[in-house]
Amino acid sequence: MTSSDNTKSLPGIGLFDVLRERNYRLFIIGFGISYTLYFVTLLAVAWWMWETTQSAAWMGIVFFCDLFPAVLVTPWASALADRGDRFKFLKTVLWVQVITGFSLALVAVSGWLTPHILSVFVFIEGALIGFSQPAFFGLINRLVSSKNLSAAIGFNTSVTQTTYILGPILAGLLFSFGLDVAPIAFAANAVGTLIYLAALNMITLHPAPPREKQVHTRIKSDIAEGMKIFWTNPMVYRSTVLILGVAVLQHPLISLMPGINDYLNLFNPAYFTLLTASVMAGSVIASLLHVSRNSDTGLETITTKVLSVVVVLFGIFFLTQAYFGASKLISITLLILIGMGSSYVWTGNSIILQNRTAEHLRSRVLGNNFMIRRAVGAMAVILAGLLIEATNFTIGMLCVAMIVSVTTPLALLFGKQRANK
Repeated sequence: MTSSDNTKSLPGIGLFDVLRERNYRLFIIGFGISYTLYFVTLLAVAWWMWETTQSAAWMGIVFFCDLFPAVLVTPWASALADRGDRFKFLKTVLWVQVITGFSLALVAVSGWLTPHILSVFVFIEGALIGFSQPAFFGLINRLVSSKNLSAAIGFNTSVTQTTYILGPILAGLLFSFGLDVAPIAFAANAVGTLIYLAALNMITLHPAPPREKQVHTRIKSDIAEGMKIFWTNPMVYRSTVLILGVAVLQHPLISLMPGINDYLNLFNPAYFTLLTASVMAGSVIASLLHVSRNSDTGLETITTKVLSVVVVLFGIFFLTQAYFGASKLISITLLILIGMGSSYVWTGNSIILQNRTAEHLRSRVLGNNFMIRRAVGAMAVILAGLLIEATNFTIGMLCVAMIVSVTTPLALLFGKQRANK
């Protein structure tokens, strides 16, 4: 793997310069609307399932159906995307998502929807995400000029984190009308995807960088090469370790926020989203810092230090709440700082991977990184849940922080020793 010519981008270019690029403006508008409406549908699925079954087991099944297909298909999809036209690949998958979304809405309107049928639709959607993400990550470098790539990655993250706030707000407004509006909520993702496709169809991509490897082997060999790179390439290995450290901390924090709020008695249960919004607000701030910085220079060292700070803040949050009864203002401040630090590490290392991954490996490195992060984050949620069940929220979450504080430095040290051999 070799560095591309945008490894060292120009610092200080920032938000206004990247938004001057027409292609990127079109993309980010379509992407932002689509991702917001995706969260409406995602929350609607959980809402409908709970209101219909009142079963935690069914909720677990839906969560599994959303995650597991992507883990299965992403290595294959990544290899396929690296072989051909990523733009056409992405648009084809998005059209299938549109058909799937409207089909789910029609089934709901007809009155035929059952927990089993909904689970099948969620499984299909999970698989489609696994197919679309490698192509999406692999063509971002063709949406902007090379000097603005780091800023674009940072702004992508800020928009994504903002949708984490806007999507639930919009979903809550819909849900207030009762279960009869479920078909509208189910169709939201399909509508958003249509808008996204319209934006993509108005884009003229920058020419594709030359691919360093043109001879195709068997698809299984391409998959093996895509997975092996996480172990053999020091840059990919290091960035992935740091991203996974954030995933192990942030996924349990966000997923278990209703229980954390209840255990720590911070807000009325209906307003636990204030805590989640605080983490997301911090994430947006950190992403915008990367937009302003618009460079990957020195991020390896900076993000390692920031992750250490996040672990400390994570521990302080639970310790101060459990033993000192910290005020709501202090709690929100700590969560904002945790969100800032987490996003700074995740986005910073995503920028490194985007800037320094060879063209013929882009979808496999970036797509599989997404898959690994998602899978490890889900396992972290399960582990945190088991630890909490055996102890309590404070001890369980402190154990999660301890795991990250021990395993991340060891993994980085191991990677450094291997690189020096």
